[in-house]
Order: sequence, then C-alpha cells, then structure tokens
Amino acid sequence: MVANALWGWLQQWEQNNWQRRGKPIWSAELWKDIAARIKNMVVKVRHVDAHVPKSRATEEQINNHQVDQAARTEVAQIDLDWQNKGELFLAWWAHETSGHQGRDATYKWARDRGVDLTMDAIAQVIHDCETCAIIKQAKRMKPLWEEG
Repeated sequence: MVANALWGWLQQWEQNNWQRRGKPIWSAELWKDIAARIKNMVVKVRHVDAHVPKSRATEEQINNHQVDQAARTEVAQIDLDWQNKGELFLAWWAHETSGHQGRDATYKWARDRGVDLTMDAIAQVIHDCETCAIIKQAKRMKPLWEEG
C-alpha cells in the first residue's frame, strides 16, 4: 500500500480532497503529513526480494531486513512525534548500516547518501546502542596476558 501511495495515489488523493469515491481515505492526516514531507524530495520505490538466505543477501536486502525489524520493534511504541522519531530511526539505520563507526563517521556516511541528520540524533542513537556499549566495555578490559 505504501509503495502504491508513493507511486501515485498521493497525488490523486490530494486532487480529490483526500477522498476516494466520495469517502475520506483511511488515516488522511498521516498521508497529508507524508505528502507534505516528500513534496520536494525524489522518492524511489521498488521491490526488494527479501526472501533470500543472509549469506547471499545484497545491501538492499540487508537494509530491507533491518527496516522490517525496526518496524516490528516500533509497532508497540507508536506515537505521533514524527519528526523526532523519523530522525532517530534514520540515525539508527545510518549508524547500524555504516558499521557502528561513531558519530562523525555516521554523519559522513549518511550525508554521502543524501540523508540529513543532526549530530544530536546520531549521538543519542550511539548512546543507546547496545553493540557500541559492548565494544566500549571490551576496549576497557585488559587482556589476560597483561593481568597479574
């Protein structure tokens, strides 16, 4: 449904005053918000075959899996603070996908791909990142051969 909406339904709905066959579309306020946010963006939507073994997955398929996983996690925590949640989600995605390389590297990685993030959002995601916490803890530990 989202792909179809982005491919053309949004324009049709907007032209028809957010109605279809004389009835209001479902969640019109949400679709109006999405339409306003993407008005000056190039949005590319295409199918990604998600049913492949991890060992053969392309970057797109891995990204698709991460987005699906994040969506399942977020379903129970939905709220309407779209801008903040959206930026935090994008910051999380950029941090995860770029390989937990830190704030500046995540910022550069995202910027190189046309994703505009604030350093604050990236810092918050890194602060909350369990993988980064484990890495930091491991770096603080002395190797066994140095103890004694």
